[in-house]
This record gives sequence, C-alpha cells and structure tokens, in this order.
Amino acid sequence: MKTRLFICVLALMLTVSAGYAQDGGTQGITYKFLGVDTHSPYASTDDAGARTYEFAFDAREAVDVMQAGIEIGYFYGVKDWLVVGAPFRVGRFRQFYADRDPVIAYENPLFFQMDARLNLQAQFKDQQRVVPYITTGLGATKIEDREMDMQVPLGAGINFRLASNFYLQVQTEYRWSFDEIRDKDILSFTNNMQHSAGFLFQLGDAPAKPTPPPPPPPPVEEPKDMDGDGIIDADDSCPEVAGLAKFGGCPDTDGDDIQDSEDDCPEVAGLAAFKGCPDSDNDGIADKEDDCPNEAGPAANKGCPIVVKDRDNDGVPDDADACPDTPGLEKFAGCPDTDGDGVPNKDDKCPSTPGSAAFNGCPDTDGDGVEDAKDKCPTTPGLVSNQGCPKVEQADEEKIKFATKGVEFETASATIRTRSYPVLDELVNVMNKYPNYSMSISGHTDNVGAEASNQALSEKRAKACYDYLISKGVSPSRLSYAGYGESRPIADNGSKEGRQKNRRVEFNIFLK
Repeated sequence: MKTRLFICVLALMLTVSAGYAQDGGTQGITYKFLGVDTHSPYASTDDAGARTYEFAFDAREAVDVMQAGIEIGYFYGVKDWLVVGAPFRVGRFRQFYADRDPVIAYENPLFFQMDARLNLQAQFKDQQRVVPYITTGLGATKIEDREMDMQVPLGAGINFRLASNFYLQVQTEYRWSFDEIRDKDILSFTNNMQHSAGFLFQLGDAPAKPTPPPPPPPPVEEPKDMDGDGIIDADDSCPEVAGLAKFGGCPDTDGDDIQDSEDDCPEVAGLAAFKGCPDSDNDGIADKEDDCPNEAGPAANKGCPIVVKDRDNDGVPDDADACPDTPGLEKFAGCPDTDGDGVPNKDDKCPSTPGSAAFNGCPDTDGDGVEDAKDKCPTTPGLVSNQGCPKVEQADEEKIKFATKGVEFETASATIRTRSYPVLDELVNVMNKYPNYSMSISGHTDNVGAEASNQALSEKRAKACYDYLISKGVSPSRLSYAGYGESRPIADNGSKEGRQKNRRVEFNIFLK
C-alpha cells in the first residue's frame, strides 16, 4: 500500500512537469553529501504504554550520532517559483538499544530513499545569486532487512549561484515517518534529521514557445507604369514610351547610348561627336555630310579620297617617292629597308644584314665600335686600337716571354725536357684565352758547329714546340713555326753566356 502511494505521487509530479514543459523551464541534476541524524529529539512509548524513552544530551555524547550518505537527483523547473524533482539517497542508518542506559548505538545498516519533491523558491529575477526555498513531498525509505517506510520530508535550503548554470546548494530537513519500527529490545526511530550540501548543475533551458508571426501589413496600391518599362510614371520622363532608367525612362532606339531626344539619327547607331549619327568610313566626317560615306577622304574633298599615282603601291605618291618602282616605307620617302636596320637600302652598304647607321648599315656584332668587316674579333668585344680584339694582358705577355728562356731541350737534340712541359702548358692556356690570336714559333742556335746542322736543329726544335701545342688542343691553323739556325743571334757568341742566350725558341702572339 505504501509503495503504491509513493508511485502514484511520483507519477503525478512527473505528469505536472510534462504538462508545463510547453511553457519552457530548466532541468537540473544535484549531487550532494548527506549527514543523517537519527538521534534528533524524539519520544516514544512502548507497547504497554508504560515506558517513554527520552534521548538526552549525555546519550548524544556517548555515541557518534551523525551518519554519512549521498544524494543524486533530477529536478525540473515548472515555473520560476515551482520546482519538482526526484532525489535518490543512499547512506547508513544508526539504530539504538532501547533498554540500555545510556542508550547506545547498534549496527549501521544501509538505507535507500527515493522522494517525490515540490520546492517553492523565492526567485524574483533572472540570474539571481541567492535563491532560498522550502521543500516537501513524499518519500520511501528501505533499511536493509526492514519493511519499507513512507516518510514526509519538511525542509528548507538555499541555492548560491556560482556560475551561469552552476549552484552550491545547502539544505536541512526533518523526515516524519508513518511508522515506528520496533524489534525486541532494539528501538529504531525512522523519524530523523538530514542535512545536505553539494552542487546543482543546470542543464539548460527548454525550447521557448514559438512567437506567432505578426499580422500581414495592409495591401499597398501598386504604382502605375503605363509603358511597362519598370519605371513608375511618377519617376518616368517619358511615361508613355518604354525607355531606360539611365535616361529617366526615355528611349534610345538605336542603342548608341544617346537618348532619342538628343540623337540627330535616332534609328541608326552613331557617335556622340556627331550627335548620334554614324561615320562609316571613320574619316571624321558624318555620313550625312560625306559624299563618299564608305570611302575615307579629306574634308577638303567632301569626304572622298584623292586619287594619286603610286606605281609601286607602297602608299607614297610617285611625286614624293624616291624609289617609285620599288615598294618602300614612307619614312624613307618610299625606299625599302630590306634588313630592317633603319638604314634604307640606297644608303646601306650591307642591305641584307642588319647593322647600324654609324657604319652605313653594316653590323658591329660585338658592339665594340669596330664594324665586323674591319674587326679581327667580330664576336668578342675589343679595342678599336687593336682592330676590335682584346689586348693581351701584361701577365700573359710575361708568360710568353718567359717561355723563350724557359723551354729547354736535351743537348744537341730536339727532345723537350719534361720540366719544360708546364711552361708550354701556360702557352696553351694563353692561346685558349685569346681565340682570335695566332702564334709564331721560331727556333735559334749559337754558331758552334756546322751552319747546316744548326739550321736543321733550330727547325726541329721549333717543330717540337709546335707539335706539343697541337697535342694540347691548339688548332694548327693558329700556329706556324720556322728555324733560323745561327742567323739571328741576340747576344755575342764569343762568350758562354752569349751562346746560351742565342740557343732559344721564341714565341710571338699576334692578330692575323
């Protein structure tokens, strides 16, 4: 019976919350810690009615009265001032001996509680920081092996807002029991005090009831547009003729961006310069004033072309054409410029090769100021004083001079000593550096021995150097050699030092 009563009350409260949900509300979850005091002031009479048990303060001090528990609950805000909920609690319940003096605690059985609650709270505005409330309802308590006990909680509490949807909640209540449970000499009072503290987590507002749309505005009379051009008559300068907005509703029949009222030729597209009339031949004379509207001509000839003689058809009249039988350019008085170098053929010494006016139309490929025909190095910039070729640097001249003294041969032989190879390699580098230069090689001896033998030896030694340079990649076309025997001494053959100087191979670099 007790269980059925509790279930009916819980179902009724949930039905109330569901019925009010359409008006909007908030949902919340509580998590709190309990203090359960079963030793609150209470009086009881035994079965015979002869004995009353009063729990005095000395008995409180003899035992640890307060027991712990926890609460988890769900709450729904029906209105700002009305909240319904269903908290669930679990904890330990202290029992007492009824025939002991002082009364002492006995056992700590678990209890389970489920309530259906109504909270009336004093909330007068949104985001109120402190919200006091009173609470009541109907609950069911089960203490392990005992029968279920129905209780009525009466209490009060305060919600302290810590954040937008987060509260600290403290509460105390007295729970009045329908029944007093007695078991032999053990007296268990289910009337008790419960104190709790914890947190309320607000889950958010329920969807608001949709606002009905405003009533439609009264119908507005459509403005008139007689010509149907999308411009109402009040704003249309030509209300009876369809036109364009940029002309205030007036037409532009030929689409030349000149409205008809300002167009001298409203049905033929034309130019603003001629008040909307065309100039078909683009000769600067409007067609209506042009005797030859499809042929360009000067105004002095009423827009018609002037017929002139031009035998070569180059656009230059014969009487102004310096080359009347050869098509040419107007800027050259009708004469051609075949290579397009800006020098007409009649003045161009190289008419088929682009050049510059400085050289009468002939080219200067390397741009060194020496035309190619006179440039010994036409593709390498050089000096005008050196026939357009770069001058041999002083350091390279020194290498050539050193080779004259540095190349040595085996005694009375044309075999080059290996220690002279680096000297000849330097000559190879010089020749590679100056590709437009040539080199002559001349062999010389002293006057010791037969003249014919000395002549032959000088030729062989010059040839040996010639062959070495070719073997290192120097083109034979850039080299020449000769032997002069003892015919060209550079020192006195009467001394040892003089004869040594006369035994030599000379190298000379030059431009052909």
